[in-house]
Amino acid sequence: MIRRLLTHLVLLPTPTTSSFAFPISTTMPPCYRRSARLQGQPPSTSTSTALPQKRSSNSTTSNEYNSMTVVELKDMLKKRGLPVSGIKSDLIDRLTSSSSSNVLDATTSAASNKPKRVKASMTSSKSSSAAADSYCLPRTREHQLQSKQPSSSSLIVIGVDEAGRGPLAGPVVAAAAIVPTNISGIIDSKQITKEEERERLYEELVASPNIQYAVAIVSAQRIDEINILQATLEGMRMAVEGVLGIRTSSGGNNVASAKRTEVSYIVTGGRRQEEPTNNNTDTITSYHALIDGNKIPKEMPCEAESVIKGDGREYSIGAASIIAKVTRDRLMHEYDTMYPEYNLSQHKGYPTVAHMSAVSKFGASPIHRRTFAPLKHWEFDKDGKIIGDKKAK
Repeated sequence: MIRRLLTHLVLLPTPTTSSFAFPISTTMPPCYRRSARLQGQPPSTSTSTALPQKRSSNSTTSNEYNSMTVVELKDMLKKRGLPVSGIKSDLIDRLTSSSSSNVLDATTSAASNKPKRVKASMTSSKSSSAAADSYCLPRTREHQLQSKQPSSSSLIVIGVDEAGRGPLAGPVVAAAAIVPTNISGIIDSKQITKEEERERLYEELVASPNIQYAVAIVSAQRIDEINILQATLEGMRMAVEGVLGIRTSSGGNNVASAKRTEVSYIVTGGRRQEEPTNNNTDTITSYHALIDGNKIPKEMPCEAESVIKGDGREYSIGAASIIAKVTRDRLMHEYDTMYPEYNLSQHKGYPTVAHMSAVSKFGASPIHRRTFAPLKHWEFDKDGKIIGDKKAK
């Protein structure tokens, strides 16, 4: 029996690319090609000559696919309605085996532009400061609102944003600003990682023609009284009132300072924007506030709307975010000299590991928010020292 089987095996034809054996090429379904690779069969380039002449250009496309990232490959597959699972080689196989010529053309174009994008990215990384200086946020919503105004009226847009909702210590600061001048580099303050760059833009903003701004400082004490959300909204309303001249600095003190003991107060800057001059004495000037976030403070002194992620979308909100951020950072530097054990200049009151370690060791200062975790779970004596854990009871 064994001898007869051996005789039959010897008579069987040797597998070739034209017989029953699949070559590892782009003509094989992806699932088979993956199985073949796992079995150690040779790569697809070994049988590329067996492909029809009209498909020979796909070898170049395959090479271009190899230079692309997995994310880019998956994006191409999604456009074709094909599965995006598998390792990179599976994605390439799936793309190469597709016969959609228009998608292939688009893919080739995208792949051929890949080195240019990388080069541009490298260039921008070497001159990031120059790129930031050459760009500022648009005034899309502002222009939309102004374009709807009748000729007998004038609309001035106020940008509103806050800084310091998340920290364990220090105030929350809200700013409202009217900035008629476009200044290069005005973007969301959170995207400006260098403090000196934020300071430079702040100085340009407050010195720009016809700027008008107000900053509300709401203390940790007030935050603990009404919660951080309500304190933020209250500060936003106060800042807008300051811009409109409805609210003024208390006692003639128009400086934000860590030495001030008010629960909340405002400071204002710039000068009142001149009313538009024309021959029509009946022109009415109105104001509209664009507020970062998804909530509008109650009892606003003018029309207002919320703009989700507005600090990265609208120029006026981005400008307000920089004013609020720099004002708060300066306050935290002052607080650092008053409470040096917490190193507030470094983390600005945010709950870093070093900050939490300092609180555990020294207790809470007068500017710490006692309603924020983990402080709200601890008991303190009159000096701020931790004397117990509420959760243990």
